[in-house]
Formats: sequence, structure tokens, C-alpha cells
Amino acid sequence: MPPQPRHTSSCACGAVLLEAFGPPIDAVACHCADCRNAGQRIQALPEAPPVLDAGGGTAFLVFRKDRMRPVRGAERLRALKLKPASPTSRYIATCCNAMMYAGFDDAKHWVSMHRDRFQGEVPAVRMRVCTGSLPDDAVPTDLPRHRGYPLSLIGRLVLAGLGKWMRGAAG
Repeated sequence: MPPQPRHTSSCACGAVLLEAFGPPIDAVACHCADCRNAGQRIQALPEAPPVLDAGGGTAFLVFRKDRMRPVRGAERLRALKLKPASPTSRYIATCCNAMMYAGFDDAKHWVSMHRDRFQGEVPAVRMRVCTGSLPDDAVPTDLPRHRGYPLSLIGRLVLAGLGKWMRGAAG
């Protein structure tokens, strides 16, 4: 039985449905240059819903890869890479150009699911990360701001990776 709670994420038109299990590793708004650039490119697609929040970041709920799966419409997901060699792909629902999640081709054990696509009770964003390339006055002060990845986030990612590894070793 998958861990609880169960979270559902759907594109703007409802044709694509993803689910994630268990609590998210974290809830962050990323302000790195790649997330800002990708957000602008995706938002410029025809009828695309917003990707960037009011502060210019992309809000994500971060889950272990093995705790996210498509329920409906997987064939409608298209990967967008900013550069061909980039390990990061942003998956867009082609039916309505909604950004669904960012996944990684390398060894990362997590996916960053776009927070605005979730239904129901959605955890609040806890921090803004990767703000270092922006002037201080360009980043909202509504949440803690970190120039890179704070130790608390790195620790949560490491613990989640250990949990996945231990689950695999036991199973």
C-alpha cells in the first residue's frame, strides 16, 4: 500500500492527472535562472496557465521519484529541455500547455511537481531558494530567502534518498 496522504495534480483542462504519495519532501519556490527562463517560455505558450508566482519563482512540491506516477494522460506529457545536454526536463501537458513537473535524467531521486497543479489542501511554500543571481530587492520577503540550497533542504533530500535506498535494500 502506498504511503499516505495521496496528492493529486492535474493539468488546467484535466486531461492529465498525476498522483504523489506521502508527505512532500519540501515545498519551495525556486528562483534559479533556469526555472525563471523555463517559466517564461512555458507561460508564453498558447493558453498556458501561469508558471511563475508573483515573486518570479516557480513553486514546487518535491517528492521522491518513486512516489509519483501518472494516472491519466501520460501520453500527453512532453519534455522541455532548455539545453539539449541539460539533465533537467520540465514536463508540460500538451493539451493545455500546463507545466506539471520537473524531472531529472541524472541520479536525482526526486521530482519537483508544480504546486499550482495540485488540488485540495496543498502545503504552503516554506522558502525561496536559488535567489543569489537576483538583486535583493527583486525577491519578495514574504518567506525565508536562500541564495542557494539551504542545509535544511539538502538534509531533507538526503534523508528521502536514504529512505528510498533502505526501502529498495529491504524489498
